[in-house]
Amino acid sequence: MIRSEKLLKDRKILRKVDVNLAAQGRYIIAANIIMFLFVASVGDYYSSHPRVTTLFGASLFFLSSLTFYLIIRFDSVYGAGPARWRMLFIGSQITTAFYIGSFAASIVLLDKLSVNSFLATLYVVGYSSISNVEWSPYHQRNLIKHLAAFVPIVAAYTVIADVNGVIIAAGLFVLWAMFVRQSKLMNVRHWDNVHAHHELHRKARDLSHAVNMANDASQFKTEFLANITHEIRTPMNNVLGMLALLDDTNLSDQQRELQKVAVHSGEALLSLIDDIVDFSRISSGQVQLNETVFNLKRCIDQTLELLGPRAHENGIELSCVYELEIPVRVRADQGRLAQLINNLVSNAIKYSDGTDVVLRVNVEKTSDRTANLKVTVEDNGKGIDPEQQDRLFEAFSSKQFRSDLVQSGTGLGLAISKGLAECMNGDIGFTSEKNKGTEFWFTVELQLSTQQAQKVSGLQELSNKQALILCQSKAVVESLAFHLSSLDINSTAMHAEEDTLTALLEGEKNGRPFDLLFINLPLSQSVNFELVKNIQSQQTLKDALRVVVLSSLPQRADAVRLGMVQEYDVQWLSKPVTREKLCKTLLRCFEIVAEVGDLDDKADASAEELQGKRILLVEDNAVNQMVARGMLHKLGYVVTSVINGKEALGLLEEKTFDLILMDCMMPILDGYETTKAWREKEADTDSHIPIIAMTASVVEGEHQKCLAVGMDDYLSKPVNLDELNAKIRLWIGSSNEQASDTVVPDSKPPQSPNSQRKTA
Repeated sequence: MIRSEKLLKDRKILRKVDVNLAAQGRYIIAANIIMFLFVASVGDYYSSHPRVTTLFGASLFFLSSLTFYLIIRFDSVYGAGPARWRMLFIGSQITTAFYIGSFAASIVLLDKLSVNSFLATLYVVGYSSISNVEWSPYHQRNLIKHLAAFVPIVAAYTVIADVNGVIIAAGLFVLWAMFVRQSKLMNVRHWDNVHAHHELHRKARDLSHAVNMANDASQFKTEFLANITHEIRTPMNNVLGMLALLDDTNLSDQQRELQKVAVHSGEALLSLIDDIVDFSRISSGQVQLNETVFNLKRCIDQTLELLGPRAHENGIELSCVYELEIPVRVRADQGRLAQLINNLVSNAIKYSDGTDVVLRVNVEKTSDRTANLKVTVEDNGKGIDPEQQDRLFEAFSSKQFRSDLVQSGTGLGLAISKGLAECMNGDIGFTSEKNKGTEFWFTVELQLSTQQAQKVSGLQELSNKQALILCQSKAVVESLAFHLSSLDINSTAMHAEEDTLTALLEGEKNGRPFDLLFINLPLSQSVNFELVKNIQSQQTLKDALRVVVLSSLPQRADAVRLGMVQEYDVQWLSKPVTREKLCKTLLRCFEIVAEVGDLDDKADASAEELQGKRILLVEDNAVNQMVARGMLHKLGYVVTSVINGKEALGLLEEKTFDLILMDCMMPILDGYETTKAWREKEADTDSHIPIIAMTASVVEGEHQKCLAVGMDDYLSKPVNLDELNAKIRLWIGSSNEQASDTVVPDSKPPQSPNSQRKTA
């Protein structure tokens, strides 16, 4: 009841009810006139009682005229006073109902039980029924209207005082009660619906308000992340940069050990920051993909090469097997793809407790322009406990389930991987069996590119060579055999070292000698060249057989320390094995002259060529400037530095530079406006100075923003010395192919802040 009273005071709701009453009033007026004429004429009532008929007809016409006026002038009369209009309209309707009831009663009293009486009774019942629905919102007023129509005729039938009259009066009373009940039920239903509709609108408004607040909060969070990550990464750049420069000074063993610990701690902190930023982006749906054309195999191989030392430290062999018909170049977000692979392989290295991690790559073409890439990471470790599997992709799940806490990480790696896979129109999942290993997989959508890498000249000379692989790891054998097969080299694998020499001699004896011997050094064993010594003692094998040793970087360092590299005539191939490294090793083995540059999309400039190149450093932070200058001087460049864009533009008018390193956030004139201004000036000339952005901002879309204003490339702080050197060589190398080639070079994956890092 309280709810209805509140709603009855709502002007919008009442206006809607009154509009319905006014619209239905037109039909009631027409129905009244038609029914009156029908009763008056068909029953010949006008002929018998002309005065009564004329009186009631004139009254009905007058009341209908008033009602009709209130309807056609609804907007003006209602606008002048809704309560006044409602009072006049409802009053006219109640009066009309009374006149109709009185007219019917007069007929009953004059003609008793006749056809005219029946028609008059039908008139009252019909009039009451056709207006019952629209009047139900005003139940009390509708009750009065029904009483005004039914009381006179019921009283008339009762006055007749015979059995038939009383029965008809009782029947009319029952009809009146039914109309009242119907009106009450419809009144409750109407206001319940109004209330539900009103609540729905209120909740919709609240939801819209909440959405707006959420959007504002999300925008605030984005801006906050942009500012706070910039502020954090700036001092991190200083710390790691200074530590890198400190590594080149004369340090004692203890100091160098402390320096390494500080570097690892700084990198761990940077990884933590990047994980939090990534998770925040994915949670808020603000991940933007930076799609470029790149070499798919090279991207995967380079990612594995970065992870190789970490796997070897844990005694794990890391291998990659490609399915047939892998496209050379594709279009996608190379940095995010590398991050996905990095996350899954890093987790396999950390938690598998096995001896092998194998990456399997398959591409299924879905149309002429698109394909689905599926990458599977298999390990032969202890597997995942069943109680952990249901929540494995939830944030911080690894922290909740891990009891030893020996491994570091944020617990966000798999949650981030799931979000990235979904952003790239793919999926992620896993299968695991306890003590038999785990298989993680993900799929992403790729666009196929018409650009193809150049073929390496000279590789055809390797066709039909015979290779023997001595390796105890099935994964390494499978990976190496695949790469050899792609070069049309036949391979045979064996696991026992003591049978190797016999197999080589039998091959010579049977006229099918082996041209290559691949020896995989087990990670868990020390370097042993006894087999190589025995082979090279056989003159026939020594002259014709090329020996390639597969090793980890520490194993090769041990061999150098022990003098084995100089003593034995072998080629070294560092693991994990990639096609590019294998090709270069084989070309050296057989002394084949080939255009090795074809193996790389961009020819690297020699150190001598880059000595003395002039670089303009635009950086407002004094410590950042000191770090960058130290790195550039170490690389042999001539550096000139300024503290804002305005000074940079003035200096560019006076001097010529080979490259500009541009900070983005600076006082007076920031890096974006400075780049725009200089590019506008260059538009009238044929010159073009490469500009590389150096910024601590890792907000999604920062890379695209830098490119949009005219910068050529992007580096995120903290800047790694090797990464800085590679970028500079790329843009001011002798070939300088980048000026006409818009394809992102595959010689190094784009270094987004999240492209390579450890995960939880």
